[in-house]
Amino acid sequence: MLKEVKRDDAIFKSEALLRDDIAYSIMFSILNNAEKYKTPKIFSDGKDCAVVNSDPNHAIIVWTADNFQEYGKLYEFIKKEFRANKPFAIWAKNDFYDYLVKNKIIPELKGEQAEDGHEKLQTLGTWSCSKLNDIPYIGHPDQAKPEEVQKVAQMMVNFDVETKEEPHAKMSDDYVRLAQKFVSNPLYFVWRDKDEKLVATATLDKSGEYPRVGRVFTDEDERGKTYAKMLVHYITNEVFKEGKVAMLYTDYDYPSSNRCYQGVGYKLSRTIVKFMPPITGQDYIKLRNYRDCAQNIY
Repeated sequence: MLKEVKRDDAIFKSEALLRDDIAYSIMFSILNNAEKYKTPKIFSDGKDCAVVNSDPNHAIIVWTADNFQEYGKLYEFIKKEFRANKPFAIWAKNDFYDYLVKNKIIPELKGEQAEDGHEKLQTLGTWSCSKLNDIPYIGHPDQAKPEEVQKVAQMMVNFDVETKEEPHAKMSDDYVRLAQKFVSNPLYFVWRDKDEKLVATATLDKSGEYPRVGRVFTDEDERGKTYAKMLVHYITNEVFKEGKVAMLYTDYDYPSSNRCYQGVGYKLSRTIVKFMPPITGQDYIKLRNYRDCAQNIY
């Protein structure tokens, strides 16, 4: 059904796949960045399915056409080709997950957590913005300062805990070193209130066709003041100045963040699921290594 193909395989230029190019922007980032992703595994049936995995420690990205029917065979192929009896995670359309649960190939994972607190199923909203709404600014955008490294590091810890990317994260030298990289990176943005206090942060990943806003975070005691909304608005406008369309991913089950981005002007492209099928033994694999994030924003 599937065979190994190259990065420039015709399926990645097909009309059906390109209709999903925003939702699958991470896949295109892998395909178009040979310097960083040197040896990805890439498979295709030439028409209705493509499977891309950049690294054994990252999720397997699965695209299927909307009329795809062979989910059972596809799942068996993934298990055999990529993981055998090792843990793995899949990024795919909801139909793939729904088929596996309906046919009792895997159990329902909603609400389930791995031992370390990671969610075994997450629904992501994929959003894009081609036109901004007008919103007033209170405060201003800025770059973080070297003396704010500890502050940035703590906000990163809080982000990872709250989003469950690293549920048990604590301040460490690793976070401080990563914060130092972020502070020196021009694509790490902060928002300052009228008193010049750093109150919100976000990143911009320009490695794909659609620049991606990410890691949007506001200090807990500063929430409800629209700082994140203003920061995302500013970053998105910077993307527009380059003649491009901005996009981002959200936890679709977290309504407040979805409303925030809708207020900026983002529209939902589609939802995607990330899920971790149960495997004998260890049942969790990181869906994304955020230690790489500083290298992704450039």
